[in-house]
Amino acid sequence: MNHMLVLSKEAHDWLEELDPPTWVRAFQKEFPKCDVLLNNNCEVFNKYILEAREMPLISMCQRIKGQIMGRNYGKQQETLKWHGTICPKIRKKLDKNVELARTCLAAPAGKGMFVVNDRGVDFSVDTRLEKCSCRRWDLSGIPCCHGVSALRLDNIPLESRVNSCYSIETYHKAYEHVIMHCKDVTEWAKMKGAHITPPPLQKKKGRKAKNRRKQPEEKEGKRGVKITRKGAVIHCGYCGGPGHNINGCLDWKLGLKPKKKREKHKVRAEPDVSSSDEEEVGMTQEINLQTAGVLQHDPPLYVPEMIATLAQERESR
Repeated sequence: MNHMLVLSKEAHDWLEELDPPTWVRAFQKEFPKCDVLLNNNCEVFNKYILEAREMPLISMCQRIKGQIMGRNYGKQQETLKWHGTICPKIRKKLDKNVELARTCLAAPAGKGMFVVNDRGVDFSVDTRLEKCSCRRWDLSGIPCCHGVSALRLDNIPLESRVNSCYSIETYHKAYEHVIMHCKDVTEWAKMKGAHITPPPLQKKKGRKAKNRRKQPEEKEGKRGVKITRKGAVIHCGYCGGPGHNINGCLDWKLGLKPKKKREKHKVRAEPDVSSSDEEEVGMTQEINLQTAGVLQHDPPLYVPEMIATLAQERESR
């Protein structure tokens, strides 16, 4: 938190207002056996029913029920192909911790207590309570690299100390129930109630949005996170004042003259010169010299009269 305070005080204050268990693993409970801080389950289910939620109510429920029924049967058949006692994904995580345990050196203290040194740092491990001072074993239910080192020294099988929620037997129990199908709509019992008609269809312009509304900090662009213009001070294009545009400008409503803007000096590109058009070359050179201020010709006499006439017309408007 101290490093974040140095980098950004606004981010530090925003995190302090949140509940610590929502973003700090140290404050999470040990019972759920899940150390994930993401909302992937809701995101996956939202994408799973993306087509179904565009349908009417009854059709939507039937489609979601059919999807869950097929998913439930697929999970039942998937468990028949697995071998061992724990699920394959959990086995991969355990194998990764086994690789990380190469840098650990365990020393027994008795009654299932061990002191594990990992690159100069000591951790206390209790194999009976399945706990480690790094709290990875406590939160996830999978032995961490320190726990693996201690279990190996005590000749205890690693899979036996993985939490039972990750076993194939528990996985099979979660999907052993069968979702029964419903009868066809034509066989439903007709109730003597008011006839319900669908709401009037109001077709709006543009394509209907399917994705959820993202927060400003979630919007990703080609160059990273998009920064909104919220809090920026706008300036009027008529009077140049801050805090309003031309629709709320008093000078524009009262008909006052706008403030003069500085014109940007543009460099005029010279046209291609050809040997055949000598007269055009001479005229172009003369115009360029006039633009640079080398040649100065007196303006025609009718120019001031035209300017005065235009000014009178503008004031009358």
